[in-house]
Amino acid sequence: MNSNKSCNISLGEKLPYKINLIIQKMKTLFRLTIIALLFLMVPKSASAQQNKERKKVTNISISDYWGGVEIQEGFWTATKEKDIIYIQLMNSRKTQGSFFINFSVNENELKKNGSSSFLLNRAVGQINFKGQFPTNESMGKFSFQQNDDFKRFLKGKVLTNVSEKEEYYLFKLFLGNVTKNYVNSLGQRDYKPTLKQLGKMAIHEVSIEYIDALEKTNYKGLDVDMLVRFAIHDITIDYLDELKKAGYGDIDAQMVKRFAIHGVNMNYINDLSSVGYGNLDANMLKKFAAHKIGATYIKSLLTTNIRKPDANDIKKAKIHKISASYINDAQRNGHDAKELSYYVKLKVKGRHNFKSKLKS
Repeated sequence: MNSNKSCNISLGEKLPYKINLIIQKMKTLFRLTIIALLFLMVPKSASAQQNKERKKVTNISISDYWGGVEIQEGFWTATKEKDIIYIQLMNSRKTQGSFFINFSVNENELKKNGSSSFLLNRAVGQINFKGQFPTNESMGKFSFQQNDDFKRFLKGKVLTNVSEKEEYYLFKLFLGNVTKNYVNSLGQRDYKPTLKQLGKMAIHEVSIEYIDALEKTNYKGLDVDMLVRFAIHDITIDYLDELKKAGYGDIDAQMVKRFAIHGVNMNYINDLSSVGYGNLDANMLKKFAAHKIGATYIKSLLTTNIRKPDANDIKKAKIHKISASYINDAQRNGHDAKELSYYVKLKVKGRHNFKSKLKS
């Protein structure tokens, strides 16, 4: 009797523990399933991936959903192509925010640490990856440990002190592989960025070589924020040389950035030149590009019975979706004006189509 009672109490004590163990295993399985789904959704190579911040060899992109979350631990997945390892870091937490990070490294940067973990060491700190060394498709957990010596070094080198987002920006420095030499070289060139700016410079690979090359152009002495914008939009020295040859070598840095954003390059300029619009001022050229006005659209307008329009009228026509077919329909319905501006005004006044009045 007593023995049975003792046995029942023992089973009763073990039952909550077993239930809890099952719940924990289910949670782990659920997390791994989510990771696996995310893993399948991630592009398998740099050539296929559209980097949110910049298309670079290192292929860095960061999505965080609380802004400046601490990136100390989480889950990783990886794929391997030749000697390049494409790594994704992620975590989802109710109170600390979520993040999803893509980056890539050469295989020789990763160091095995026993049979079930490997390390990525850099000046800013170290990532410890738990799991098998990356092959075709691998996953596991990771933790990040900062280098305290590097943190002490940064004090006095950057403009901001410790803040609630320091850990976030330090991780950006890690991804960008910032070194003491890089920070010192910036100082030698009179750049003393904030920690946030330094993080952006790291992610977007604003190299010392790039800064020095810009110093030999009309865009020397750019501030840190503009340097980062130039890097984000992949404004190379060759691109600046192209603009100079096309007659746009003296536009300001803001306009260069806008040109790059809207895809103004030699091919685009030559395309417009082929239909007689090769000498637009910088602002109009930017507007043409912003509204996706190309040679094909202009040629289609010129097939109608109108005079060659000026650039501003072409811009207005594109904004109001004036097409060659619209002009032809209007002309078949008695509108014989020769100016493109007439048809723009006609559309603005509400004449969107002429189907009901087409001549038979």
